[in-house]
Amino acid sequence: MNEPLTCSCQMKTDLENSADAFSFFKENYPLSSITNNLNTLSKQELRCACCLMGTVLTGISQKKTLWERLKVKK
Repeated sequence: MNEPLTCSCQMKTDLENSADAFSFFKENYPLSSITNNLNTLSKQELRCACCLMGTVLTGISQKKTLWERLKVKK
């Protein structure tokens, strides 16, 4: 899983353009549908889910925390 998240499917593009990633997942790709069907999802569906989750985690990790934003204002 050390591959970069380079796919550019419409779902990933929509996720990247959404204002709230958590609402996007709730509406389009509910976690319960993934976890409840792990044994039946295809390899491609699992890769897609991992790619989308990785995209969100990467985006979150790159955002400044509240503390970092406050320090800049001083």
